Amino acid sequence: MLRKKTCLTICLLGIALVASGCATPRDKKAETVEAPQAAPAPMPTSAEIGRLIEAERQLAEKQRHCQEEKRRLELALKDNQKRNDEVQKKLDALLAIDREIRNRGKTR
Repeated sequence: MLRKKTCLTICLLGIALVASGCATPRDKKAETVEAPQAAPAPMPTSAEIGRLIEAERQLAEKQRHCQEEKRRLELALKDNQKRNDEVQKKLDALLAIDREIRNRGKTR
């Protein structure tokens, strides 16, 4: 959940930056002085690295389970569609027989 929020925040920040850059007149862009570069982010601690590795492992496991479930559901769907087609063919055959029998009764 935190990762989704972070991605969303980054995307919104990027959109805001692009929009603000597009809204600035060209001659004003040349006059602006670049702000000094921010200090690099501090190195993550070993505990943070461990949590990140564990979160990535859990994510990979969940993705694998989701792929297996998707594959299983796709096979079940294909099997159900095949059964549906077979039942439809049987129904069509029965309806054809019913029509034939009804037409015989009318002609006599």
